[in-house]
Amino acid sequence: MTKVIVSGHGGYATAMRRNLAMLVGELDGFYYVDFNETDSLDILRARLDETLAGLDGADVLFACDLAGGSPFRVAAQLCLEHPGWAVAAGLNTSAYSEMSFNLEMSPAELAALGCDVARETIMMYPAKE
Repeated sequence: MTKVIVSGHGGYATAMRRNLAMLVGELDGFYYVDFNETDSLDILRARLDETLAGLDGADVLFACDLAGGSPFRVAAQLCLEHPGWAVAAGLNTSAYSEMSFNLEMSPAELAALGCDVARETIMMYPAKE
């Protein structure tokens, strides 16, 4: 079973946890790590390592707020160290909700699902003509 670590700048992870809990309840297999404005990359890495230590070697998908940011870069480094792990960025609440029902997928499959759902659920109203 794939474990999902949500990470991002400021209180992104904590806020996403509250958002998801309000809509679908606490999600098993999801973990949340914030990267705060006073944190160094070493602090972020230590928080991620601490979370990973409790996952008993499970497959991992990192879900970060935006591509190229510090959480994404640290997660990508961890993925280089652990083939089979993956990182996705820019997911939304719909993507996280759908992913929570598909944790039997590999990290790469789960990342692809999340990206597909995020793309499909982005819209505007009224629609652009």
